[in-house]
Amino acid sequence: MNILEFYQQTYTYDTGNNLTNLSHQANSGAWQQTLTIHPNNNRGTENNNQNNFDANGNLLHLDNIANLEWYYNNTLNKLTKADKTTQYNVYDYQGNRVRTVIESNQQTQSQRDYLPALDISINQAKQQSRTLHIGTHILSESSKDNTQTPYQTRYQLNSHLQSNTLELDDKAQTLSYEHYYPYGGTAIIAGKDKTQV
Repeated sequence: MNILEFYQQTYTYDTGNNLTNLSHQANSGAWQQTLTIHPNNNRGTENNNQNNFDANGNLLHLDNIANLEWYYNNTLNKLTKADKTTQYNVYDYQGNRVRTVIESNQQTQSQRDYLPALDISINQAKQQSRTLHIGTHILSESSKDNTQTPYQTRYQLNSHLQSNTLELDDKAQTLSYEHYYPYGGTAIIAGKDKTQV
């Protein structure tokens, strides 16, 4: 089975250069997203395709993925997935994300605290896995379960557009690779196995 395929995405804009339609064509399937722009500004508004936006133009629903809730200052407060997993985000007074907590069945599964050039993650589902991120490029991970190496260093490399991410181990072997479509969405995700991605 070939897991890579050619695709074509077509973007349509209005006279104000606002994206109004995104169409994706591939052999495996096709989809289309239509965005309705408010006539008096460049904010998205509700349309018949249930791509609902709030008064500030923030998307409230991602098809088949999640419901989104936003703070008054347009920062993402809460993301609820179809499997009832919920992600909460906390921000400082400047609007920088300082904490992300993921819950499932009303129990904390993981927590990530962000500090300038450093963030620390604790994953309860992996029995106290701890991750230390230094800057945006190096992270060191330790885990008390038997599903992965007890201590692992990963190097994360991004393009200048942040449109792809390559993750390497301390021997420069590829652990994962991800490439994104314009306007979001994952085009390619690859790794040695599911746990690496």
